[in-house]
Formats: sequence, C-alpha cells, structure tokens
Amino acid sequence: MIHDTRTIFHASCIMYRASFLLLIICLTLVSCGKKGPPTLKAYEKPETPINLTAIHREDKIILSWSHTDKRKNLNGFHVFKSEGGEFKNIAFVAAGRYSYEDTDFKTGVSYRYKIIAQTLKNVFSDDSNAITVKPEAVPPAPKDLSAQVGNNALNISWKDSGNGIFYNIYKTSDKGKYGLNPMNNEPLKTSSYTDNLELTKPVYYTVRAILTAGIRHEGPPSNEIEVNPSDFTPSKPRGLQTITAEDKTVITWEENPETWTTKYRVYRKTAEAEGFKLVAEPFTPTFTIREKTGKKHTYRITAVGPIKESPPSESVVVDF
Repeated sequence: MIHDTRTIFHASCIMYRASFLLLIICLTLVSCGKKGPPTLKAYEKPETPINLTAIHREDKIILSWSHTDKRKNLNGFHVFKSEGGEFKNIAFVAAGRYSYEDTDFKTGVSYRYKIIAQTLKNVFSDDSNAITVKPEAVPPAPKDLSAQVGNNALNISWKDSGNGIFYNIYKTSDKGKYGLNPMNNEPLKTSSYTDNLELTKPVYYTVRAILTAGIRHEGPPSNEIEVNPSDFTPSKPRGLQTITAEDKTVITWEENPETWTTKYRVYRKTAEAEGFKLVAEPFTPTFTIREKTGKKHTYRITAVGPIKESPPSESVVVDF
C-alpha cells in the first residue's frame, strides 16, 4: 500500500512538471507571436539614389539627389568622385540629407560624381546616375541692384555684365538666406525682372550672373535689396470735383493708379485756426456731405497704402 502511494505521488510530480513545462512553452510561443517571425528585411538592398544634379557656384560644386527609400535603417550616402580614372569615396552624408558641397576642384578640369546609399547593416545600393562637371571661371557679381515699386508690380534692375552673361534672381523673406532655386524658370537674358508685389511682409532679392553651357556656372551674389511694404507711399489723389444737389454735396476724385491703395482719408477744415481733421475713410474715390451748415468748409484727400499715407490732394471748398 505504501509502495502504491509512493508510486502515485511520483507519477503526480512527473505530470505536474510536464504541465509546467508545457505552460512555459505555450507562453513562449505566445510571446514570440507578438513579436512576429524574424525576417531578412533589414538586409535588403536600399533604393538607388536618383536625379543626381550639380551646380557650380563660386568656389563650390553643389551636388543634389533624391532618394525614395523611407526605411528607418538607412545609414546615409557615400559620395564618389572621379578625375579621369577610378571613382574614389570622398565623403559620407548622413541619412536625411540629400546634398554635398565639393570645394576640392580646379577650373577647366572634368570631374565625374555618383552616389551610393548604405543601410545600418552595411548593405549598399546600386550606383546613382553619374554626372560630369567641368567648372569654368564664373562671372563677377552684378552691380547696382535696385527696385522700383510700380502701380501693380515690382520692377527690379541691375547693371548689365556684358555679352554672353545671363542671370538668376533669388528672393527670400529671411534676410541673407537664399535657396538654390532661382525665381526665374529660364536664365534671364536682360538685366531686369518684374515680380508681384508682396504687401504683407518685407522680402529680399539678390542676383547672380551665370554661364548657361551645360552645368550651371554661377558667380557671387549682387548686393541685397529689401522691399518693405511699409515703405510703399501712394501718389496723392488728383482731379477733385464737387457736385451739389438739393440734399447733398458729393466730392469725387480719380482712383489712385496703385492697385495696392487700400483706402482714402477725407480731411476737413472748418476754421483756419483748427486745421484739418479726419472725418471719413472711404474705400472708393467719393465722399458725400449731407449736413447743411451754411458755412464754407475746405476738404482735401489722401490715399493710404499698406501702411503709409500719400501727400494730400489739392483742396476744394464746399459751401453747403
């Protein structure tokens, strides 16, 4: 009997251990299921860099490219350069950046460039397109950049740099900081440019002279000019006339030619000692007087731009 009890107890222990082991295996399988089965995706070849282009600006060759691979395991890009022989790795650019500036070159010498992407697992992409750059002596900076605010546009001009020279014009709202892309779609053949007026904030312009053969060879920037809408001053209103009827007198004037005129201000002087006082701010070039006073009043008009006010118009006297 004792022997049977011990046997049963021993069997129970074995069954308990087996159940516990089975439980551990199940929990492990469940846990592994949450993580998903291991894959080799991290070791896949990254996408090839594309659209490699170059700009020769002053003492730099600026390389730019695109890359569509958004995986988090991208380490960066290797820049390769050749001077008539084998390509050599000259730089590494961290992931998230798609440009490189090469300053080690000579004018009149041809160079070839290409880009290769690399993952954190040290897997490399295929070569990007290769481009050839032969830096030429760049033209000097354009001189005497200036701007004239027109009625509906901004006219920018500068001194012509001579035959065979073209221009790129750049614009920014962040003083002194310009991108690589000019405003003009094609190189400018003349030393002038017309832009839309910015009426809400100051903007800045600069111009670079360029050679147009093949790669863009771009010289240093011109002086920078600021165009600030707070400086825009409308011309004074002209052509004031008065029309009197039985119950009112209407003052009219010519609409200001500046499309950026926001409104007008009407000033009235009753007595010489009092001076002119603001009585109305119409948006159209007309003002109606309805109160009969039997006295003479003198009126004059100003135009208002984004901020500044024009000089006053000629005065008209109304006896109503």
